[in-house]
Amino acid sequence: MDELIVKEYLELNGFVTIPLRKGRSQSKRSMHGEGVDLYARNMKFIERERDPSFLLFSSELRHLRSAIICVKGWHGEKAALGNVTNGADMLKYVEANVLKKVEKWFEPVNWTELGEPLMPKKILVAPAFPTQELYRAQIVNALKERGVDGILSFKSILLDIIDRVDPRQVYPGSELLQFVRTLKTFDLVKDSQMNFFG
Repeated sequence: MDELIVKEYLELNGFVTIPLRKGRSQSKRSMHGEGVDLYARNMKFIERERDPSFLLFSSELRHLRSAIICVKGWHGEKAALGNVTNGADMLKYVEANVLKKVEKWFEPVNWTELGEPLMPKKILVAPAFPTQELYRAQIVNALKERGVDGILSFKSILLDIIDRVDPRQVYPGSELLQFVRTLKTFDLVKDSQMNFFG
């Protein structure tokens, strides 16, 4: 489900996506250890645009030419989000559970086979990100040291999808968007609110 949500989000923002690591073992153990990766290329990229910020939101995606997106569902691990209530908790969780694995999640891939002239950015999907600058800076620096080029917040991804879905429009090609449309039609979820998902 995590991969599907991220894939839909990227495609809503003008990217084409290709799932990676299809040839490897798909057991729960290997997927848990490696993460689920997508290659994404921006079909709306403008050549002379600046590099995107480390913290990525929809407005920043136009500056991203291409990326490997590590959709590691670490927010789904046992009690992970329940214990992460502030920046200090998030920093402890990242230090104990993410920094040791993140380089493995972004194993090298032969980008020339994808017709990519430059190394794509390495983007990690995180459940949320601390609002306190002290903890945010520490997490950003630690991830950058391990080769991560940016973070997408899973919460902001969900908010963006919810805001973009129009309950008066039908989405025959997407079960996810059709599901969100149904929730909005019956007022179970509203724009820029996460009550249903919270």
